[in-house]
Amino acid sequence: MVKLMVQTYYDLDYAIVAFVDILGFSEMVKSDCENKSGSLKFFEILKNINLKAKRISGCNITQFSDSVIFSLPLSEKNYLKMIKIISDYQYELLRNSIICRGAMAYGKHYIENEFMFSQALIEAYQLETTEAKYPRIIISSNLREFFETKYKHIPNTIKEKDGYFFIDYLKRENKDEIKKILQKYNSNLYKYSLGVREKYYWLFEYWEFIFNEKLEFNQQKFQAINN
Repeated sequence: MVKLMVQTYYDLDYAIVAFVDILGFSEMVKSDCENKSGSLKFFEILKNINLKAKRISGCNITQFSDSVIFSLPLSEKNYLKMIKIISDYQYELLRNSIICRGAMAYGKHYIENEFMFSQALIEAYQLETTEAKYPRIIISSNLREFFETKYKHIPNTIKEKDGYFFIDYLKRENKDEIKKILQKYNSNLYKYSLGVREKYYWLFEYWEFIFNEKLEFNQQKFQAINN
């Protein structure tokens, strides 16, 4: 008897996908796993923020280790919705002294249970790896251009000098709350490598831009030395 193979055809739909990398994740895991009291501080924070984002937004959110993936079907409504979701998510992390970076793109995307096959995810991941650099989530040029005829300026985004638009996540009504968190970061900068410190310096400059005010603890980049 000859067995006939029946090939299944899948229709991969277009989606907006954001790839987010939680910075300092390995230290969080180490802190929780080696905590003698048994408290899982970071585990609880990240789990609750993810559950809150899912409940409020209806967005598909998947986390594996330090990687968090957000996806919504491609549409104008979902484009603006995803920006709001990511802004709120990144702000909630920052409120809990956690920073992240990432990228948002669009392309063909398929997810079913534990299986994901995604052109959009690959582009977002590559952008995060090579271009995001700082605690920001950038928007791919192809996604921005897709809606460019509708939005000359994308709501809730900021254009940086390197040409990338990133999602604005500092909530203007919570100026002092964020300032206290940044002061805490500043007091611990001596513990970190130059590469890590640069990420926090970027955050300081971002705060100063949003609130049009100089942080008293943000050091000048150049300092004169008297011989």
